[in-house]
Amino acid sequence: MTFTRLLIFALLAIVAWRLLTVDVDSVEARDISAEHDVVFFTAPWCGYCDQARDYLDETGVDYLEIDVEASTVNNRQFQEVNGRGVPLIFIGETRMAGFSPQAYGRALEGLQATRP
Repeated sequence: MTFTRLLIFALLAIVAWRLLTVDVDSVEARDISAEHDVVFFTAPWCGYCDQARDYLDETGVDYLEIDVEASTVNNRQFQEVNGRGVPLIFIGETRMAGFSPQAYGRALEGLQATRP
């Protein structure tokens, strides 16, 4: 029983260390793509991704879509930004998981305000 507790403690310590050493808040769209202010991680089966894509298309936003299942390179990029679910979107310096038209709109407005 003691070995099991030690193993669990060690695994929790590794997970905590991993979470503390990955600074996901400092990642922004330009870190993923120098050409895009909006980067959008998706999967083909994701209905919320479809809604988010439709929203971005309707607003005329230029974005880079990365299908996390299309290649190992894409999936590796997703893992490097500590992706846990899709849609995951970076709008300028803002990171958002899921789809919310209101939140996307606020982030896009903020992005427009920072442009010259």
